Parts: sequence; C-alpha cells; structure tokens
Amino acid sequence: MPNEKMEQNAQKRLDQDQPRETDVKVSRRKLLTAFGMAGAAIAAGKILPGPSTAYGKEELSVSESVYEELTGKGKVPILKAANLIVTTTVAEIRASANPDPKFLYFVRDEGKGGHFMVDLADTASADNTGTVVVTASGVRLKRMIADDTIDVRWFGAKGDGTTDDTEAIRGTIAYVSSSFPGGGVVYFPNGRYRVTDGFSLSGQKVSFLGTKAELFLDNASDTITVLTFLNCADFFVENLKISSSKTTKMFSKQAHGIDVRDSNKFKLSNLDISYRTDAINIQHCNNFTVEGNDVYYLGEEGIRIGGSWNWRVANNRIHHHNGDGILLKHAGSPEGMYNGEVIGNFLYDGVSTFGLANSVGGGINSNEEVTGTAAHNLHNMVISGNTLKNLRYGIALASITNFTISGNAIMNVKTAGIRMDNSVGNNPTHNPGGESSITGNTVENVSDGEGIQFLTNQAVVEKVSIAGNHVRGVMHAVSHYPGIAASNAAVSGNMVSDCKVLLQTSNCTVTGNRFMKGGFTVSEAASNSIKLIDSFVFTGNTFEDVNGQIGISNGSGIISGNSIKTGSTLGAIRFRSNPAGNVYIMNNNYDCPNAAEKITYEAAVTASGAGYISSDFTLAGAIQRYGNTVPTLGTYTPMSIIWSKDIGKGKPIGHICISGGTPGVWSPFGYIGQIKHGTATLSASAESVNVEHGLGGLPAYVSPTPLGNMGHVWITDMTATHFTIRCSAAPAADTPILWEAKA
Repeated sequence: MPNEKMEQNAQKRLDQDQPRETDVKVSRRKLLTAFGMAGAAIAAGKILPGPSTAYGKEELSVSESVYEELTGKGKVPILKAANLIVTTTVAEIRASANPDPKFLYFVRDEGKGGHFMVDLADTASADNTGTVVVTASGVRLKRMIADDTIDVRWFGAKGDGTTDDTEAIRGTIAYVSSSFPGGGVVYFPNGRYRVTDGFSLSGQKVSFLGTKAELFLDNASDTITVLTFLNCADFFVENLKISSSKTTKMFSKQAHGIDVRDSNKFKLSNLDISYRTDAINIQHCNNFTVEGNDVYYLGEEGIRIGGSWNWRVANNRIHHHNGDGILLKHAGSPEGMYNGEVIGNFLYDGVSTFGLANSVGGGINSNEEVTGTAAHNLHNMVISGNTLKNLRYGIALASITNFTISGNAIMNVKTAGIRMDNSVGNNPTHNPGGESSITGNTVENVSDGEGIQFLTNQAVVEKVSIAGNHVRGVMHAVSHYPGIAASNAAVSGNMVSDCKVLLQTSNCTVTGNRFMKGGFTVSEAASNSIKLIDSFVFTGNTFEDVNGQIGISNGSGIISGNSIKTGSTLGAIRFRSNPAGNVYIMNNNYDCPNAAEKITYEAAVTASGAGYISSDFTLAGAIQRYGNTVPTLGTYTPMSIIWSKDIGKGKPIGHICISGGTPGVWSPFGYIGQIKHGTATLSASAESVNVEHGLGGLPAYVSPTPLGNMGHVWITDMTATHFTIRCSAAPAADTPILWEAKA
C-alpha cells in the first residue's frame, strides 16, 4: 500500500507540473517500462525507439511526444518532467566524470542536437564528436540513431560559408562508410558548407543528400573534383548545390563537380553545379540515371558520359557552358557504348568565356576524338524531346548506329542542327553510322551549317530514315548549306523552307515532302535549290521556289508525280552532268512561266548522255484523259491525248493533239483490227502478183513496200482472200515486195 500511495502522489505531482493535454494518458510506471524496453532495443540495435507504442499526442511517435520540446516541436516533455533526461552540450559531456547510465543526455548544441546514452561496455571507441563522445573519465556516450542518414553537423560542420567544413564532412563520410556497409546517407541541412578539398570514395555505398545545401569549394586548383566515386554501387547524390571560388580559365582542366568511374546502380538528381570544368563526368559505368539537374558556368561539358551502358540522362538544364552540353564518348571501352537515353533536357546559351575563345558551348555530341580507338559504334541510343537553342550546334553524332532522334526542338545554332560528323577528329577509325531514324524534329535558324545532315563522307552512313521533320532558316551569305542533306536514306514527309539549298541527297528515296522557298536571289546555273546526286527516287513531292531549280548530277532514277513550281529561267529540272544511267521523268505537274523548256542541260551534258533521259508528254504541258469525242472547247498543247471510251474493231484507241490551240487540231490513232504482213515476189518482166492475205475478210487497207525499182505500186482486186499488187514498170529481175494488210 505505501508504495502504491507514493506512486499515486508522484503521478499527481507530475500531472500538476505540466499543462493539461486531454490526450496524454500514460502513467509514470508504464512510461518507465516502455522507455526501459526501448532503451534495451537501442542498446542492442542502435536504433531510435520510433516504432515503440507509448504515446503522448496521438499524431506523434514516442520520440517525438517525449522529446518534442527539446526539438522545438512541443511544450513540456514527459521524460524531462519525470527527471529521466538531462540537457547538456558536447563540451559538458567531455568534461563530466561520471555520467549516469540511468539517464538520457540530450545535446543542445546547434546542429548537433540529439540524444545520447551511456555505454559502459565500450572502452575503445574514439571520440568523433558526431556519434561517440568520450568523457574525461573515459566513459563513452553514444548517439541514438534513427536510421542510416547522418547529419554532417553532428561531426562539426557549420554550414556558415566561412568555417572550413572539410574535415567534418570527411569524418561524416568515414563514419557512414564504416557503420553502414549496406549503404548510408551523408546529410547536409540548409547551409553553405565551405570546403578546401574534394572528397573521394572507393568501393563504399555512401550517398549524399541535401536540403537547400551548398558545397562551396574554396580552392583555385585546376585539378580538384568535389565528389569522386570509384568502384561504387547503390548510391545517390541528391539536392545539393556544388560551386567554386574558381570562376575563370576552366577549359581543358580536371576540376569537375562530380566524377564517377567504374560504378553502377546510382542516381544523380536535383543538383545545382557551377564553375567547374565538367559538371558531371561519368566513365565506364552501368545502370545509372542523371536527372533534374541544373548545371552552368562550365569550362567544358555539362554532362560527360564515356564508355557506359544502360543509362538515362533526363530533364536536366545545361547552360552557359564553353564545351559540349552533353558529350557521349566510347573510345577505350571494350564493351562499347549502348542502351542510353537522352530525354527532355534543356540546353541553351553556350558561352566562350571560360578558356575556349571564339567557340561557344554546344548541344548533344558523340565522338571518339583524335585519340579515340573504339572498335565499336555507339548503338541503341534515344535522343528525344530535348530543347537546344543559342548554341554552337544542336545534335552532332559520330560513329553511331541503331539510334532514334525524335521530337527535339533546335533553334539559333551555328554549325549544324542535327549532323552525323565523320571528320578525322571525331571519328578517326571511320566506324560506319546509320540504321536509324530522325523523326519529328524542328530545326530553325542555322547560320553556318546544315539543318539535318546524314551523309557518307569519310565513313559510310546508310539505312537512315529522315521523316516528318520541320527545317527552316538554314542560310549563309556565301556557302550553300542544305536544309536536309542525306545519303543512302529514305527522306519522307518533311517540311523544308527558307534554306539556301532545300535538299541534297545521294542514293536516296525522297517522297511526300514539301520544299518551299530556296535562298538563291538570282536564277542561274548554280541556283540548284534541290540537288539529286547518284541514284534517286523523287516522287510525290511539292517544290516551290522563286529562282531555283532541281539539279541532277551523275544521276539515275525516277522523277514522278511531283508538283514543281518555279520562277527559274533555267526550267524545272537541270542536268549538270551526263546521267550515270537511265533517268525517267514522268507524270509531274509543272508551273514554270519564265522558262522556255522544262528540262535544261549544262554544257557538260553530251548528246549520248542526253539519250539516257526519258520524259513523257507532261513535260510539254500535255494532258491525258478519257472521252468519247475530241475536244471542242479549251486550249491544248501538242501531245495531249484523249483516250477513247468507245473501243471496237476498226475504231481508234484515242485522239492526239497534233497542233496546239483552242481547241487545237486532233487526229485519231491506234485503229483496232487484225494485221497480217508478208513478202511477195514480182517476177522479172511481170507487172503484177496475186497475194493471199489470210485476214478472213476484206482488208481495210493494204500497204506494199517494194524492195527494188518497179515504178509506182498499187493494190487492186481486193477480196476476202486475195489482193493484187501492180506496178507501172516491170522489174528486170525477180523483186521482193513487203506488204501489210489490216482488216
């Protein structure tokens, strides 16, 4: 009874000492019991008793309800009121002689706040400020840790922008690495963490997480990388800003933001990186994501990936950079470079202020560069939905196959919109490229290069589909850069306008495109707005221009079913050299008011070369249609044909206009009937010969052709079986006569 009475009085005093909260219903005995169980769990497993079930306020866990005042969340904590917790500082703990293991010690130092418990069994752990504090008497107090996320401030980092936090952060990394071999997190709360050196990890599973936190490298070295990962796996770096005191001459240096090598299964996201050589450099890695980052003010690349596979780069902002925006390199990687996605990124406003003069930053690039030794192409790549503007180039690729470039918007670039670059510098091993599609892209305003270019030059480029793209504004004052240039490709459904040269192809099929407004200001031999080289199929296209024409060089192929409207004085189609084979030009619609001829030839075209060119009546503006009578109204040109609907024996299959006019002069042709022919011999001194024609009826006409001198020749005595050939002068010798009879 006395004990129960004492407990009742103690409970009454406890209730009187704190504000009333109707939802706090826990006895001191039950609280002590619950805490004892939680304490045992902490000692055994080093975890904060978050999941335990003693409650103060309904919505808070044990740790929150008990310690809420100490963390700034509540009013009067129950454990403190019950005299079970001691508030202190790290310095006071170190100075203490005999801390009581029955109590928890709450450290109230700014940034280091947390709960420590005495561990009498540990006599060896070193004082690291963050998780172990050693008293003057050698007793260890250990922080109660909720999970694997460790705050750098526990280890002494200030985040005030002035204090050198390098060693504090290094200590945090070391602790996480050793305490959580399966993976832990170094956490940076809001603040600017000044460091004077970078941090390197090798083989650890250590991640970095920030909340409005900045890692500021205060060092002018050209070779310091802020975060380096070597042979690491299963980690992330998220929500951190990385900056530097070095803000100039960063081109061709080794001062990166993040460098990852020979690693896998990682993610770099929501980072803000500036004033580095490369913001993110990844080499020989597998299965990773780079997403949602903002990288800028860079000496070279925003994101550089070399010799890696199974990766995704998405939704990043890359701007004010001096090198490539996103650089893909594969030289030196025996596995090659494959299965990559570059999706939804925004690259813009390249600059030339960080060491590479007269060359602003570019867009998305793949190459081997001069020292490259790649035995394989980049392959299985997707570049889609990116926006690129105000750059040196948009998308420039080398040595790449099995790729898709789709839905990108490229504007205001200098040297190229989308290009396959096989120069010696970017593809020294001459690996082929192609087997890919370029679809649905918009390229606008290219000042010194092509809009879309996939040409075989120093390396073979083939099996490319260029479809559904919009290209406009490819203009240069002197050079004739095309809106689309392709070889060994299918070019279809594109809209190309306001380009000096609208199209240049070699060995291509070109169908269903609209080519409008070439850039030539005068009509002359060089004003070839469309250039067809080698073999071609050019069908179903619309071509409209003021001064240009379609130029054919060394070509063979078909031009059919096109609508061609041009003000060129040199016609619609101009042959610049002898054809390499047959060229068929047919069924096109022409509107060429300033040209005397639809097809014209340069002096290099010989008569024999012109013999390979076949054209139909449409070249002269003639028409064809079906009808029962010859026209009586309308104006027609020679070679126009009215095909007859009334077909029968002895009737013509149509009428042809033999003299243009309104309605012109028409003549029937192609009478339908049976035809027989043979050879008869007129004997010497004879004046006639009877011939059996075999028509089975009276001939409609008979045509004799003597093969010797016999004067005039005519036909008499035509019957259903015979006719007679007569002459005005009997031959001196037997003479053959060719004949043809038609029923």
